[in-house]
Amino acid sequence: MARRRLRSASLVAGAALVLAACSGGGGGSAGDEGPSVEEGGTLTFANWQWLEPGRAETIFDAVDDYTEENPKVKIKKQSIVRADYEKTISTQIGSGGGPDIFIVPDTYFPELAESGALEPLDGVLASEDEKRLSAENKDYVHDGDQLGLTWETVPFAFFWNKKILDQAGVSPPTSFDELLAAAKQIKAKTGKTGFAVRHQMNEEPVWWLDHANWEYGYGGGWSDGEKLTINSPENVEAETAFKQMYDSGAFSVGDDASTYRSKFSAGEIGMVIDNSSALLTMVKDSKVVPSKQVGASALPFPTEGSAYAGFAIGINANSKNKALAKDYIRWMYTEDAQDGFAEGLFPSSVGTDAKAPAELGEANPWVEPFFAQLPEAKNAVVEGYEAETPIIRKIVLTQIERILTEDVDPQKALDQAQQEAEAAVE
Repeated sequence: MARRRLRSASLVAGAALVLAACSGGGGGSAGDEGPSVEEGGTLTFANWQWLEPGRAETIFDAVDDYTEENPKVKIKKQSIVRADYEKTISTQIGSGGGPDIFIVPDTYFPELAESGALEPLDGVLASEDEKRLSAENKDYVHDGDQLGLTWETVPFAFFWNKKILDQAGVSPPTSFDELLAAAKQIKAKTGKTGFAVRHQMNEEPVWWLDHANWEYGYGGGWSDGEKLTINSPENVEAETAFKQMYDSGAFSVGDDASTYRSKFSAGEIGMVIDNSSALLTMVKDSKVVPSKQVGASALPFPTEGSAYAGFAIGINANSKNKALAKDYIRWMYTEDAQDGFAEGLFPSSVGTDAKAPAELGEANPWVEPFFAQLPEAKNAVVEGYEAETPIIRKIVLTQIERILTEDVDPQKALDQAQQEAEAAVE
């Protein structure tokens, strides 16, 4: 992970606050790690997935299996809405509190790692379980310390309601021009919304991840690892296409993710770009759009690039229950536990080589195209500017929102974002 001095006063202040709160963290002696497993206690586990319809129960069942082995330990859910997750966790940790264990989005990890908010996990796993770890676990090493372990990796793809496309008389699009035309035809023929994706600042952290599919799909990105490339020709082309879709009359203008996902589940939206976990929540209990009514493919963009969402599990350096939390992590990466998580977190991949039962894939045939894209996929952390990703994110998305809502020329908007971001982080 690149190390750069942060020039944003707000981020420096935030990091200092967390460092102050965590001054006793980062791997103290055994005596200050709280009660032992034999003594028992309660572990607070923060995750937005406790609120996900159709998945929350199966995920928590996998989590809570730990208490069968250790009945003196209880797992307490801390549910936080996804759009507010990073802000809420930062506030809690910054004030010296927060959950014992929590899920860490990969775009949030560098900020927490730089600030000392995560307890090192080196030596927590048994050696045989370390050997089974997937390559993605390397994303959560900072300055030689393993500060998180992979909770799940979630790919993106393009998917559609087969019934709506049939009603509109369109074939699944394989290019942006076809996507735009299909969305308009769906609207004209059926009256339903043609296409939906995130597009608003009120979902900033997750919009950033979702929107990376456009840049990556057009062969662009926010840096080359050495310098920022916000206003590259590929990014301008991607934003120009995005604006065309936004203005098409067939786009879900104003819908946040919760809204358009509910509409897709109710058979009111034809096509979406979203992640595999989100799609499962849309179809799992839908009587209108069952799983086998959904088709999926690679993104309909010029290159094979796409985004993936990476999530780690970490221990809060403020925790008063570190011994319990570490034992939980140890258990979670044993072979039997990982088999349970592979099933509970389906259709994501987990932190080891564990696989979900074959019948889950058979019941959800749209899964395969999502994972076919992973070899060319990237996360949404800005390479070379990892800890500054939140600063860059806000600058870039503010300008993209201006493209959408103020009709600012994409080239001018991204030029402005390039200039502001360079001033903030160089």
